[in-house]
Amino acid sequence: MKLRPQNIIFIIGTLLILGYSCSSTKYVPDNEYLLDVATVKVDAKDVSFFDLEPYVKQKANFKTFEVFKFPLFMYNLSGRDSTKWYNRALKNGGEPPVLYDSTQVEPTIVNLERIMNNKGYLQAEVAPKVIQKDKKAKVIYEVKSGEPSSIESYTINVSDTVFSPEVIDKSFLSNRRRRAQSTLDSTQISLNKYLSRGNLLKEGDRFDLDLLDEERNRITSILKRNGYMAFNKEYIGFVADTLEKKNKVDLELIIYPFTQRIGNNESIEVPHRQYYVGKIDIYVDYDPIADGDISNYNATDTVTRGKYKIYYGTRGKYIKPFVILDNCYIQPQALYNENQVSMTYNSLSQLHILKNVNIKYEEYLENDSTKLRCIITAVPDKRQGISAEVEGTNSAGFFGVGASLGYVHRNAFKGSEVFNAKILGSYEAVTPNFSSFKDNYFEIGGETSLTFPRFLFPFLDHDLRRRLRASTQVVSSYTYQRRPNYFTRTVFSTGVKYIWENRNNNTVRHTLDLVEISYAHIPHLDPRFENTLSPNAKLYSFTDQFILATGYTYYKTNSIVPGIIASNRRNTNRSTYSLRASIETAGNALALAAALANVKKDPETGSRKVFDTFFAQYIRGNFDYSKSIRIDEKNAFAWRLGGGIAYAYGNNTQVPFEKRFFSGGANSVRGWAARELGPGAFYRADANFNDQSGDIRFDANIEYRSKVFWKLELATFLDAGNIWTVRGSDRQEKGEFKVNSFYKQIAYAWGMGVRLDLEFVIIRLDCGWKLYNPADIPNYRMDDSGYQVVDGYQSKWSILKPLKFRENTAWHIAVGYPF
Repeated sequence: MKLRPQNIIFIIGTLLILGYSCSSTKYVPDNEYLLDVATVKVDAKDVSFFDLEPYVKQKANFKTFEVFKFPLFMYNLSGRDSTKWYNRALKNGGEPPVLYDSTQVEPTIVNLERIMNNKGYLQAEVAPKVIQKDKKAKVIYEVKSGEPSSIESYTINVSDTVFSPEVIDKSFLSNRRRRAQSTLDSTQISLNKYLSRGNLLKEGDRFDLDLLDEERNRITSILKRNGYMAFNKEYIGFVADTLEKKNKVDLELIIYPFTQRIGNNESIEVPHRQYYVGKIDIYVDYDPIADGDISNYNATDTVTRGKYKIYYGTRGKYIKPFVILDNCYIQPQALYNENQVSMTYNSLSQLHILKNVNIKYEEYLENDSTKLRCIITAVPDKRQGISAEVEGTNSAGFFGVGASLGYVHRNAFKGSEVFNAKILGSYEAVTPNFSSFKDNYFEIGGETSLTFPRFLFPFLDHDLRRRLRASTQVVSSYTYQRRPNYFTRTVFSTGVKYIWENRNNNTVRHTLDLVEISYAHIPHLDPRFENTLSPNAKLYSFTDQFILATGYTYYKTNSIVPGIIASNRRNTNRSTYSLRASIETAGNALALAAALANVKKDPETGSRKVFDTFFAQYIRGNFDYSKSIRIDEKNAFAWRLGGGIAYAYGNNTQVPFEKRFFSGGANSVRGWAARELGPGAFYRADANFNDQSGDIRFDANIEYRSKVFWKLELATFLDAGNIWTVRGSDRQEKGEFKVNSFYKQIAYAWGMGVRLDLEFVIIRLDCGWKLYNPADIPNYRMDDSGYQVVDGYQSKWSILKPLKFRENTAWHIAVGYPF
């Protein structure tokens, strides 16, 4: 449907009428007020509205994009006749008006003053301001913070009634690495000094109870890593001295003795006790429901390694003992260590053949001393599984269907190795006739992978292996692609990669593609498409090509929860980020081998061959940084900045097609379909997908995300980016990157999106509109000879052409957020 001016006017008029007729106070009873605004204003520079807003007892109706109360609008669209299904649907999907309740003001004042006191503003006062007009109420809580109190001194003193004297005097190892040596300084120091190292409370810090609580957590963690299993932060308190001090606090941390019950509801205070782990029993086939009490467990086999015992059940030795022991970090004949428990639980849980991992401790007597028996239990998961998937696809505006059939074995060699095999195919309509098989895109292939839950690499130190959570993957794939009127291609690839992260810091992940081998074979190249290719494009992208590459990827994030607003571990800030940087290089080893073997260069191309096939030589780098900032529980702001460059050298003058960059699409500049933007100011009426590829990529995106109701979210976005070539080409005129002009060739787009958050997956529909199109699209006129000649260029500001809706609009269906 073509949107004519009268259609647009009609739509806008209809919306205005609806908005006018659906007053926001439609369902507000007489003598009541709609709570229109409930906000907090605070004069402290280091305390924001976001810190205090959660403690407002009564909040106004939610605003989508912080502008429009869309859920209330939906509710008010409904009629009063509840027997009509559409009225019920609108009310269930919308949000009823929040009626102002004056009884909620005083509790809010108490909350806000308490929070300000907790943040060190002990003289804070809250004054509510209530404005009632036209059946609407505005409540503004004005917070006068006063001067904050700060820490003047901080000490930690532990008495001998809390820990035994020998522990207090000399029990803890310094464990500081000497600067001039590689050895550890194992000097024993007192408990007070040990606890004081790395303290979070410094002189001059604001007297913030949240910071005090973090210090309690730090002390608790230290003690639980040094044998004090029964200790918790409730045994830690602070004494704050503010006498004769103005806005200053002398702070002392104290630790209370352990409370031991002796029966008849009586208790005594005794020093905290260190626990030693005596032995470790591991049951890898124990189901408490089916097997009952563990003392009655009937093992079919037992493996003993020192103080470790592994008990097998009816499934026999389905997993090798060394795999279990390599993933157990709890040490016998050593002090209880909370970190070791956590690392053991995480490591065993990540073995795909195990599930329901549990760790508990029991006390027992050994030579008149009490020790801990560590009991680890787990249940084997299903060894094998089959999966099937069917999905719809939309690539560059062409619709299609894809399907796959997968098989998984979670314990291929009794070491929790995971073997995956998948057969997949897709069919995409690139012509109006979807049913014409010979005229549409077709792809079929298969892939396999074998993942070992450890490093398979010689000469690695055993301690290093245990410090890292690592896996080794061997992958292979084969794909047959047929694109009518272009080419038929087969691609075989195989490789070995390592993935690892530190067990104590899983926010950073490393991936090393040790070797990646791929071979692309072009059995058929359409002559018409071949004639559109430059010599370099044909040689390096559409002839048989051999790639031997290696690469490294660094990934860091503080996000652990997917969704509109991801959070970090402690959820202490409102922002999450992710950083991904990678580098890849190919052909260097083959170039060296070819040179040493004195392989002659092809006289026509100047390139060498291996196995009678040209090989690629290039370097490629990529970088992406994204950040999400939570505004409130239903609104978030996100942005992303990314770029990349690929450069061919040596045996190549152009990067292979599959390693080049493309722009446009659901995760790039969304005003263009995939592979329809760039490079630079390039434009050809007969351009193909190879023409619109480049060696340099730039992407910048900002997005505002807002929940509406149920599982529905809305988003508005602004995108910028493009691609460029490193070397110029007759087929890609004006596509070369130039310092003095590239910034004029950055494309801009804006748009809106709808997202369905199903928790396990997010389905996204985005509509992007071109804002600025850098392509030099010519205007033509007839000259005196009757020929068409270029007569200037069209305006690049697509936003000035609102009636060219189809030309300037792109729709995208995708899974997950764009960044």
